[in-house]
Amino acid sequence: MKRITLSMLLLLLFSAATISSAQIPSTPPARPAPVAPAAPVPMAPMTPMAPMAAPTPRAFDEMAVSTRAMEAAMARADRELAATTRELDRESARMAQEFARTAAPYAGYASGDRFDRITAPPAWAPNDPADSIYRVARELLNRGDWGRAARMFADIQKNYPNSAYEKDAPYYEAYARYKIGTTEELRQAARILEPIAARLTPASDATVRRGAGRGFGYIQEFSVDRRSDNDVLGLYARINGQLAMRGDADAAAKVAKAASTQGAPCDQDDMQVRTEALSALAQTDPAQALSLLKRVLDHKDDCSASLRRNAVLILGRRADADAAALLLQTAKTDPNTTVRSEAVSYLSRIPGDAGVNALEEILRTEQDERIQASAVRALMSTDNPKARASTRALIDRKDAPLRLRIEAINSFRSDRMTADDAAYLRGLYGRADSDELKNAIIGALARNGGADSDQWLMSIARNANESSSVRSTALSQLSRSPTLTTADLAKMYDSASDSYDTRLRIISLLSQRKDQESTDKLLEIARSTTTVIGYRKAAINALMNRKDPRATQLLLDIIDGKKGS
Repeated sequence: MKRITLSMLLLLLFSAATISSAQIPSTPPARPAPVAPAAPVPMAPMTPMAPMAAPTPRAFDEMAVSTRAMEAAMARADRELAATTRELDRESARMAQEFARTAAPYAGYASGDRFDRITAPPAWAPNDPADSIYRVARELLNRGDWGRAARMFADIQKNYPNSAYEKDAPYYEAYARYKIGTTEELRQAARILEPIAARLTPASDATVRRGAGRGFGYIQEFSVDRRSDNDVLGLYARINGQLAMRGDADAAAKVAKAASTQGAPCDQDDMQVRTEALSALAQTDPAQALSLLKRVLDHKDDCSASLRRNAVLILGRRADADAAALLLQTAKTDPNTTVRSEAVSYLSRIPGDAGVNALEEILRTEQDERIQASAVRALMSTDNPKARASTRALIDRKDAPLRLRIEAINSFRSDRMTADDAAYLRGLYGRADSDELKNAIIGALARNGGADSDQWLMSIARNANESSSVRSTALSQLSRSPTLTTADLAKMYDSASDSYDTRLRIISLLSQRKDQESTDKLLEIARSTTTVIGYRKAAINALMNRKDPRATQLLLDIIDGKKGS
């Protein structure tokens, strides 16, 4: 034992010496001047810490039950909030679709004009002599340096006739000149594409993109980003359309020919090219375009549905009686629901009451809810007083489908809602016979905003005679209002003792605020509520996220079994 003890002592001494030598610098520092030793400071005796009280089994059981119940309650509240969010998302999507339908210049290009910003594909022939020039030309085109891009694509055609890039260069040169937009540049772009377009017929992109199709009249494998015959013909039609609008008779004749030429059955790409030509022709020769549009709409087969929809959009931009007659006929007789919906959406633009009368007839006789919904939206998109009266009459009809009545209520948009509309909706709320209808009215008035709407929503949230679903919807809408104060929420919590879900939603809204008043109310709820399952846990969670020391003390009090503050 002595030998072991001595060995351990030697080992410790050796370790201490090693550490000390490692900390000694190679050059000893100058010895500091002697400093008088400070007077010793007496240390106060340490006070032993009081032992923390162990949590009681009852406290643990209470917290476990509270946790499970709170999770269920919060899940229920989350589901209600998700339902409200989905309703708002549907409304936003509907408005976005309506904007896209009225703003997109061509059907089939709902995301915008397909010739607005074309980008060239990445280089694909690294050993080609023109590869470096193509890369620079592509970069210039993709960033909008149209003049330099056009010149570089022209250089590829002139100096590298055997290049793999030579076949694509004319398209991108013509496109760059089209984007420059002067009459001379447009004519040059047309001259570039004319010999290519003359030997092409529309081909399906599906065929081209399998690798054995025709890009510019030649056979070659290429990626999905490379241009097809239809892209060339579409750009050529667009360029000629621009020239025709500037008085070029030859270009106008080419546009008319392209618009009247019919390709293979069900060739959607051919129909896109014809759409380009029809749209240009509608601006340069409306009479001839109207005749061709009528011929297009006379076809009722499934294959031509997309072209008929394009024709409806072209007619919708006109405001003459002939276009209105074609739209009316299409809205009533076309076999395709999408085409009919498009035609219905434009009826409200017909001058006078003819369009409104047609929409009223559709609402009375039509069975397809999509067509009915389009008619409702069309009625609410016009300032015609008769249209507004028709919409209200539909909403008041208890025999009408509930979804259609809700669609009509949702059509009251904030940018078009009048004070009279808001008063009508508040009066309608008192006659509403379902929570779904009430929730739609609440959403419409909340979108309108304003102090009057907020006060009305608060009255709904406080009303003990309303269902929890309706009161929660009112609270959700109020949470977005800048006029709702923490004091308002505190008062609503105190008056909502009859509704578990409403109080839980108010606690959630209080947790989103960071002011002292909300902290005080949450502390009050956590300390005094008799509903431990739900309210207390929600309040404590909100307080703990704020790192408030009073919340920490409150948690300790709960663990100790204390009920008061």
